[in-house]
Amino acid sequence: MVVEGAVFDLGGHSFHTPHAAIRELVFGAIKMEEQQREAWCFVAGELIPYPFQKNLTRLRNSALREACLAGLASGGDGSRAATFDRYIEERFGAGIARHFMRPYNEKLWGADLSRLAAGWTAERIAAPAGASAPSPEERRRSPLQGDTMVAYPAEGGFGEIYRALAQQVSGLLYGQAVQRIDTRRGELVTQQGRRFPWRQLVSTLPLPSLIGMIEEVPRAIAADVARLVSLPVNLVLLALTGRLENPMQRLYSPDPAIAGHKFVFNHNSSTYLRALPRHGIQVEISGDRPEDDTALTELAAGSIRKLGLLPPGIDIAASRVVRLPYGYPVPTLERAAIVAQASAWLESRSIFTLGRFGEWDYINSDEALYRGLALGKRLGGAMPAIEPGHSEA
Repeated sequence: MVVEGAVFDLGGHSFHTPHAAIRELVFGAIKMEEQQREAWCFVAGELIPYPFQKNLTRLRNSALREACLAGLASGGDGSRAATFDRYIEERFGAGIARHFMRPYNEKLWGADLSRLAAGWTAERIAAPAGASAPSPEERRRSPLQGDTMVAYPAEGGFGEIYRALAQQVSGLLYGQAVQRIDTRRGELVTQQGRRFPWRQLVSTLPLPSLIGMIEEVPRAIAADVARLVSLPVNLVLLALTGRLENPMQRLYSPDPAIAGHKFVFNHNSSTYLRALPRHGIQVEISGDRPEDDTALTELAAGSIRKLGLLPPGIDIAASRVVRLPYGYPVPTLERAAIVAQASAWLESRSIFTLGRFGEWDYINSDEALYRGLALGKRLGGAMPAIEPGHSEA
């Protein structure tokens, strides 16, 4: 999205993947630029490199630093934690939990972290300095680190990757919103009145939306899927009057007095974006926010000023607020069981789900591509076709 000459992604995006096939696919479709990730944390008035738990010794505040180190010395690997809240304490100790992990994640996920499972943490949250990380066999990907190499399209925004990939697919139809799916007849009906027969169906729709389009879904499954929780995200896009010389790409803040948990400097994603006459700052604020767009913009603008992100001579030229009802799929304790049950029923009808909200899984876009590639191979030959329309077991 372009606002007064500044280019924004809807969310902060960069490309990094453990999957060689996906890297080859993307780099073969479009020219990419790779660089080391530049991310920082703002804690108690200080800037230190991200991730906090690996760089906290750089804190000048000795009391805060020693509290974090003391708690860390008593921490374990968190493997026995039943909830995310317990994981934070058991993995990082009371100091890091109090000064960064809890306040940051409460800004992101909401105040009750005990409703979240802990299984996703190995791929998302970096281990403390000196601690051993899970082996490749125990996880699919590594959490982002201070020296992680990330890539971005050499021109334009992150969406250029998917435009390039879409050009390799024939027969794509746009503007055909799905209204109803009949698994007995193997027919899909769009809101525009078009009807499409199908034998196997792959959906990236949010799982509750997909379930709501199928009349024959058992009530118990529909009721469980309705319990899945999505976290809304509000993106405040602030286009500036000029360029920022600041090299950072991300800034993370646990401070509850600062609106927004993540600040994105998209212009530092590529040489092309750095050269534009106007840069921008995106402020990500999660949750259902009652403020209107003007009030939310004022909160975001106040935050970047509190953080000292606007140098002399640079101001806000224009703004836009984008509210996304589906920001993050919340990894609640019951999520895995609900998704497994719904997916099994759907696959028995030859319907397969993909993507962050199709699978209700907190995955990155490269992982979604990888799973799509794997499913395509599975449906293309390794798995016999299952005709829709058979009766329930």
